[in-house]
Amino acid sequence: MKATLIKKMCPAMKDICKAIPVCPTGAIRYEADDREPLGGRIVIDAERCNECGLCVTECCGHAVVMA
Repeated sequence: MKATLIKKMCPAMKDICKAIPVCPTGAIRYEADDREPLGGRIVIDAERCNECGLCVTECCGHAVVMA
């Protein structure tokens, strides 16, 4: 099961996202995008995900699930 983002639950703020720094494979990143309400979004690269689940534990918005 890979980490999956529930976009509507994600605060999409790179400065508070605890899931980004705990990911051992760098599968989670922030992408700036002016079309997004907060100016960017959190992205999970399923190819790089090693299914450790650390992101699920650390996500402040409970927006990451294993699916």
